[in-house]
Amino acid sequence: MYTILQRATSSLTYTSLCIRDDIKERGLETVACFYYRDDGIKMWDIINRFVQGVLGFYYKEDSDVQRDTELQTWVQDIFQHGFLSRPESGMPQKLSTVTELVKFVTMVIFTGSAQHAAVNSGQFDYGSWMPNTPTTLQCPPPTTKGTTHKSTILDALPDINVTVHGMSVMWLLSKQSSDFVPFGHYPEEHFSEKIPRHYMEVFKAELNILSATIEARNVCLEVPYTFLDPPLLENSVAI
Repeated sequence: MYTILQRATSSLTYTSLCIRDDIKERGLETVACFYYRDDGIKMWDIINRFVQGVLGFYYKEDSDVQRDTELQTWVQDIFQHGFLSRPESGMPQKLSTVTELVKFVTMVIFTGSAQHAAVNSGQFDYGSWMPNTPTTLQCPPPTTKGTTHKSTILDALPDINVTVHGMSVMWLLSKQSSDFVPFGHYPEEHFSEKIPRHYMEVFKAELNILSATIEARNVCLEVPYTFLDPPLLENSVAI
């Protein structure tokens, strides 16, 4: 597992975790009916404004960021262990400005909430049709094009017992957790200052507006896209 994770991490980049940069890099800006992109970018902007407001209260100048040794150590730790100290990943090794800090924290929040939901919540919807994501193959995959036909595909797909187990796992992963906390709600009151608490309320209000926009659009869709609807998102990964 450690080897597999290292291989996966070796291709991870900072831009791939920032939705605007990722969409542009993959040339997906003009794809029609791409609701992940549309809802995701709106979500990113809402999170970004929230982070900018809260962090702007504590970090007035770029020098405040540069002098924060605990912050710099945190970023370096992520670069070292999360990105295997690869400069080519584009992952910051340090933060020098408030703007850099705001983008970085926005990325962290977006990845642990919206991005996780976009990837995780639809697993059962997609994977419960077993040929989409077979959990095992009973025969080696073909090595020559044009040699596959219906019987070889059916021979390779898992049996009913394996399929049911795979569906159960995807159902559990997609299921709302028992300790679900909606995105933008903070039961633990870590902040007592007036300004951060104000931005929390603004944050929740903007999420409500986005939710209403998504619900209105989904009325017209044969298959609604709900995976980035704020009330269905968790504050962070809770598996």
